[in-house]
Amino acid sequence: MQRQLDQFDVQIPEKLASYKKSRWDRFITYLGSPAQDPLEKWNSTSTGYTTLRMAPIVGGLVLAVVQWLSVG
Repeated sequence: MQRQLDQFDVQIPEKLASYKKSRWDRFITYLGSPAQDPLEKWNSTSTGYTTLRMAPIVGGLVLAVVQWLSVG
């Protein structure tokens, strides 16, 4: 097998062989890569969309009631 592999001569340009991204370039690429939407399954249905719109209102009311009960 080695003899068969040796018959192929692959030329790699020096520019590509010596190119390595710096840590900063890799970090910027990571930050710039697209992210998955964690709320995609909720946004895809009308019930989920309504739930996401109502959740902050319900959460605010719950916090108001908890504060009101702790004061009284």
